Amino acid sequence: MKARAELWVKLKVTDLVVETAWLTLTEKLDFDYLRGLTKYSYWFMRCEGKSLEETADQLDRVITLDSTFTNQNKHKYSLMIEEEKNQTGKGESSFVAKRGDLKTEEDFTLRSKAPSDKLYACDCLVSELESDKNKNYTDRISGRLDDISISEMRAGLVWRLIIEADSSSEAEKKAREISVTRSRREGLLLNPHYQDFEIISTVSLSERGNN
Repeated sequence: MKARAELWVKLKVTDLVVETAWLTLTEKLDFDYLRGLTKYSYWFMRCEGKSLEETADQLDRVITLDSTFTNQNKHKYSLMIEEEKNQTGKGESSFVAKRGDLKTEEDFTLRSKAPSDKLYACDCLVSELESDKNKNYTDRISGRLDDISISEMRAGLVWRLIIEADSSSEAEKKAREISVTRSRREGLLLNPHYQDFEIISTVSLSERGNN
C-alpha cells in the first residue's frame, strides 16, 4: 500500500531560537500582525508497505530509536500516515495512522491578542536548495525497515506563523514578508540564495474553533 507520512518534532522545553526570532520580528522589524510563532523539525516521506498500521509501527520504531529524528528526553513528536490517493499525493482523507505525543492540530499558542475571526496559521517549510540530507535520511531509515520502501524524502524546518489578516491569501502574503530575507529590514527566517520556501498549510483558527 502506497502512503505518505509526515513526522513533526518539537522541543519539550522553551526553544531559544524561536524566542530570539519572535523578539527580532516583533520588536526590531515591527511585524505587528504576527501573533504567534512556533518551530518544528519536519520530514515528509512517500513510502510503500503491506498496511498503514504496519508502516506506522515500523517507522515509529526507527524514529524513536534514532536520535537523528527524535530524542525522547528532549522532544515531542507526531508521526502521521495516510494512504496515497493519487500521483500528487493530494486527497480528501485525513491521516489515518498516528503515533507520538505531539498534537500539531492543537498547537496554536497566541502571544498577543487579535480579533478571533482574523487569525490564520501558516505553516512555512524551509529546506536547503542543494543538500544530500534527504538521501542520507532515506538511507538511514530504509536500512532499519523490513519490506517497506521509501521513494521520496523531504526534510526541513516548519515555522508556524499565526498572523492577523483579512483573508488566507493576505495571511500567506504576510507570511512571505516575514519569512524571506531580502534585506536587513525585510524577512528573517530563510535566505533565498540557498534555502527553499513553501507554505504547506494555511488554516483559519476561527473556522477550526481555536478561538
